[in-house]
Amino acid sequence: MEDNVQDVESTEVVADREPAELSIRETLSKQFNGDVEENRSQASADKTEEKHETSQVVSNEVSNQERMVFAPPADMNKIEKEAFLNPTAENAHILQSYLNRRAYETRNQYDRKAQELNTLIERNSSVYNTIKDYEQEYAKEGIAITDVARRSIAWDRAMKQAPYETAMEWLEAYGISPQELIERQQMTGNDQPDYSQYMTRDEAEKFATERWTTLQQEQEKKAVEYMNQMVVESFMNRKPLFRDPETASQLESEMAPVVQALTQTGRYSSAEEVLETAYNYVVNGNPVFSGLVQKLNTAPVIQQQKQVVQRAKQAAKSISGSAGSGTPRVQTKDIRDNLRRRLGGD
Repeated sequence: MEDNVQDVESTEVVADREPAELSIRETLSKQFNGDVEENRSQASADKTEEKHETSQVVSNEVSNQERMVFAPPADMNKIEKEAFLNPTAENAHILQSYLNRRAYETRNQYDRKAQELNTLIERNSSVYNTIKDYEQEYAKEGIAITDVARRSIAWDRAMKQAPYETAMEWLEAYGISPQELIERQQMTGNDQPDYSQYMTRDEAEKFATERWTTLQQEQEKKAVEYMNQMVVESFMNRKPLFRDPETASQLESEMAPVVQALTQTGRYSSAEEVLETAYNYVVNGNPVFSGLVQKLNTAPVIQQQKQVVQRAKQAAKSISGSAGSGTPRVQTKDIRDNLRRRLGGD
């Protein structure tokens, strides 16, 4: 009986059940999560590659910059070249002085060239305005206006050297016979108005008085300008900011309109007061200038502190025989001996 049961169990057929199929929502969710993970992996790989390329470019740029070397400008002196090749915090003021000097020289050169250009324009504008109205007329005849001007100057110089011969030549150049000119003048008459006029005594005295007053005013004006110039030079020599030409130029440009405005008020009794007021107004209102003044004021204090420390070190050295030691060193056997000496006042 038992054998039959075992046979039945061993020969029992069990159906293989397939796993339940996922719903549409679960299937889509699974696919979506898989795509997201794949996209994240791809993006992470792309970002890593981009960072690698960027770091490679930056590394190349840095290496290129490190390979660049610069020779000092040719107009530098020996001290400036040494500071340029080996810049440090101690020699930074040398490079600052060079840059300020070059900026000052460049601006002065530019201003000088601009002034020369303006002078040429003013000088030639009157000539151009005189001949520009006739330039097209001579151009139609194939004559350059410059040739006309050159020929007129040549005739004028020739008239000064040989007036009669030049007059004859000039008339013949235009097809006019001197004899015909004389005959024509005789036919029209030779009456000429008298343009000679003489001043009366009162007019002469009035003219002399006006002339004397004008000369006196000019002399007074020159004297005032000279005194103001002396005051300005004395004022600038007292202010450390005017020692550097570039700094002085910037400070002067900002002070100029303030000085003019203060002068027009008439509330100040002297030029020194006007300059001092304008200087304080500009320096206190400009953080660059105020910072420079603060550095100039703190420099002597720091120098005094250094001198005090140096004197203290020298005094300590003269007492102990070695720098930095306040009292002579005493040879001790052990810690107990050292403490005993300390307690005993040794």
